Amino acid sequence: MILKGLTMRKSGIFFEEIDRFVGAVREFAQDGLGCGCPDHVFDQIRVLRGEASPGLTNLSVVVGERLLILFGDYARLDPFDFEMPRLILSGITYRDSIGLNRLRIVLPEKVSIEQRAKIESELKKYDDRVHVHYMS
Repeated sequence: MILKGLTMRKSGIFFEEIDRFVGAVREFAQDGLGCGCPDHVFDQIRVLRGEASPGLTNLSVVVGERLLILFGDYARLDPFDFEMPRLILSGITYRDSIGLNRLRIVLPEKVSIEQRAKIESELKKYDDRVHVHYMS
């Protein structure tokens, strides 16, 4: 399992922390995003932060070499009409370059109805393996 930023001690990584982290990612993906991935997929999780994260995001999670979750940084999506298509395309490009099945983009709930309509229109240009979710 590849995890970044966990607490280290002389005895190594606290396995309870790993279990909680994996459980939280699994719950978020399955319950929050509707991911149908089986539990064993969550045996491998990579967290990409900052420059390692593709596109206009500060945080991305790769689950089981199947799923890429991008957490869109709303502040970096300005102007929205220009930057949002770039975020989608960079996510798709990264997903395809490492052989993943799905891309889920998580944006803040404050994205307006008009912006959501533009996003849905933009998504129609690509495949059906990209989904956008709005969360608080």
